[in-house]
Amino acid sequence: MFLDTILPSRDDNGIRPAIGQRTRLSKGDIAQARKLYRCPACGETLQESNGNLSSPGFPNGYPSYTHCVWRVSVTPGEKIVLNFTTMDLYKSSLCWYDYIEVRDGYWRKSPLLGRFCGDKVPEVLASTDSRMWIEFRSSSNWVGKGFAAVYEAICGGEIRKNEGQIQSPNYPDDYRPMKECVWRIMVSESYHVGLTFQAFEIERHDNCAYDYLEVRDGTSENSPLIGRFCGYDKPEDIRSTSNTLWMKFVSDGTVNKAGFAANFFKEEDECAKADRGGCEQRCLNTLGSYQCACEPGYELGPDRRSCEAACGGLLTKLNGTITTPGWPKEYPPNKNCVWRVVAPTQYRISMKFEFFELEGNEVCKYDYVEIWSGLSSEAKLHGKFCGAEVPEVITSQFNNMRIEFKSDNTVSKKGFKAHFFSGISLHVLSVGVTVFQVGWVHGG
Repeated sequence: MFLDTILPSRDDNGIRPAIGQRTRLSKGDIAQARKLYRCPACGETLQESNGNLSSPGFPNGYPSYTHCVWRVSVTPGEKIVLNFTTMDLYKSSLCWYDYIEVRDGYWRKSPLLGRFCGDKVPEVLASTDSRMWIEFRSSSNWVGKGFAAVYEAICGGEIRKNEGQIQSPNYPDDYRPMKECVWRIMVSESYHVGLTFQAFEIERHDNCAYDYLEVRDGTSENSPLIGRFCGYDKPEDIRSTSNTLWMKFVSDGTVNKAGFAANFFKEEDECAKADRGGCEQRCLNTLGSYQCACEPGYELGPDRRSCEAACGGLLTKLNGTITTPGWPKEYPPNKNCVWRVVAPTQYRISMKFEFFELEGNEVCKYDYVEIWSGLSSEAKLHGKFCGAEVPEVITSQFNNMRIEFKSDNTVSKKGFKAHFFSGISLHVLSVGVTVFQVGWVHGG
């Protein structure tokens, strides 16, 4: 059995108000906090999605030497629109005596949206986030009506900047039911809008009929549809074809999820520039960046922009040709190429050099080519060659051969061109004596 230990006093209608709330501070919580932190006597924290506020005594005049602060706090992901309906304060130069200040945030040093006095009703004000600070001070004996204003929480809106974040209302907590938010994103001219998702969790449905995020390539609901998304899988990165993007989030009245968070930014096609991003052969545009690529037979150099002839690889044909990178031009410096030639079982591989010219000395210390019977460096080494003398024909012991070419960072030569071919080893057995005669049946 559980007994209530604290019971609030009944209100004028004889009803006991609830103590505390699950989603926000209760009126009792706010009253205690205001007393604890010695908050101004007038003003309050407003947390509803819409409401109103006015100077003390409105419309019968406000007292002198009054200080009031209102803090408006709505669901994260929403903005606040403040509309003054009446303004009648003492007018002074720079609004020095009686004034009302509106700030874009939750404290007295947040960015100033405006300081007002006199009898001219200000333009509609909007916050950039979910909080707004409104401060009223009077220090004159002049008696005016004061002011009155209404506010409303909205989600979505027009965004004119080159980067930022968009979130569903109340993210990362569950979004509220019956929401419809529309964002119109516009970045600088001659750019595109890039959109990447950091998190995504919207009620799942095969056709996204209940809760969904809709993205269109343009400025309105009639622009070409990029996608309608729901479920738990993050959408792929999105890139608009112009400098605008349209987004709409909708939730129904039932299931609520954590929603989404996405970053947007201005995106340009670096590959469309005159220098193609500095790429020597091919430029591939990616969202937020680009990368260089090379034509078949070439690979990116150390600077990731220039291309040089590719080398090495696994060769399984019965015959073919191997050349140093860049052949017939000089080979580039700092190359390490390994070819692995593999033939069918019982085949042998022969290598014949047509041309040979490497930087060389007696011990082949700088540039050289090594040929092994086998694919690992522990296999039999047939030789290490450099200089200008063409090596003799080399035949493998087994059905594979490893050719490794290395160049240092100094002198380069024309390199080499070699042909390999594979064939079956024939054994002839004489009576009483085993004799191995090796011949070749060359593969076509």
